[in-house]
Amino acid sequence: MNAVVLGTRADALPVPPPAAPAEAHILVDHVSKVYESDRGRVEALRDVSLKIRAGHFISIVGPSGCGKSTLMRCIAGLERPSSGGIILRGREIDQPPENLGMVFQRDVLLNWRTVLDNVLLLVEFRGKPRREWIDKARDLLKVFGLENFHNSYPWELSGGMRQRAAICRAMLDDPEILLMDEPFAALDAFTRDELNLELQSTNLRTSATTVFITHNIGEAIFLGDQVVVMDRRPGRIAAVIDIDLPRPRPLSVRETPEFAEYGRRIRQTFEDLGILRREP
Repeated sequence: MNAVVLGTRADALPVPPPAAPAEAHILVDHVSKVYESDRGRVEALRDVSLKIRAGHFISIVGPSGCGKSTLMRCIAGLERPSSGGIILRGREIDQPPENLGMVFQRDVLLNWRTVLDNVLLLVEFRGKPRREWIDKARDLLKVFGLENFHNSYPWELSGGMRQRAAICRAMLDDPEILLMDEPFAALDAFTRDELNLELQSTNLRTSATTVFITHNIGEAIFLGDQVVVMDRRPGRIAAVIDIDLPRPRPLSVRETPEFAEYGRRIRQTFEDLGILRREP
C-alpha cells in the first residue's frame, strides 16, 4: 500500500477497493470488530483494510484503546472479525497459523523453567523433537546477548533480558509472520535502543513479515517499512506512510532531516484527528 492519507478523518474518505490477495502476504479486507457486553455494544474496529507485503515490517501507532491489539489478535487468528476477513496467502485466517510467532508487552516467561527451556517451549508445544532445536536456541540466545544465561531462571534476569528471551522463543521456529504487541513499552530508553537494533538485524536476516505495535513514533519510523496511523475508537486507519530510509539503520538516522520529516507528518496526522494538541 503506497497511498498516504494526511489531514483527513478516515470516516470521511471513500473506501478503496481491496488489493488483490495475490499481491499481499496478509490482506486485511474491510475488517470490523464489535464486542457485546453488559453495557452494550463496543465497536473496536471499523472497516479496516490493509495490505501487508511479504517480508515487510509494518509499525502501527495510535492512541490507547484504538483497536491496535484487537487488530493484531484478529491477524493472529485469536479472534474472528465481526465482518470482513483477513487473508493469508489467499486463504482466510480462522485459527492461529502454524508459522506464527508472537511477542507481547509482558514477556510471559515461565518462572519455573530455565531461559533455554522457555525458548524451547513453543517447539515442544508443537510436538517437535526438543533435541533438534537446542543448538538453534543456543545460537539465538547468543545473538541476543544471553549466551551466559541458558540455565538462569526468568526471575534472575532484568526486564530487557527477559524480553530478549521472549523474542528468541518467538523466532526459534523460523516464523513466517511475527506479531509484536508493544514488546518494549516497559523498558528503559537504553535497553529499548539496543533491542530496536537487534530486532532490525534479526528481521533483515530472516525476512519475517512483521507487524509491530508501539506508542513511540520514533520507534515506529526507525523499525518500519511502513507506519500505519490509527484513529481513536472505533479504530480506523487514518494514514499509511512509506518509510524510505536505507537499511540497516543506525540509531543516528533519528537525527537526520528525513527522519524528522516522517515524525512531523505522523504528528500532523494525530493533530488533524484531534488526538494531539496543535503546537502554537
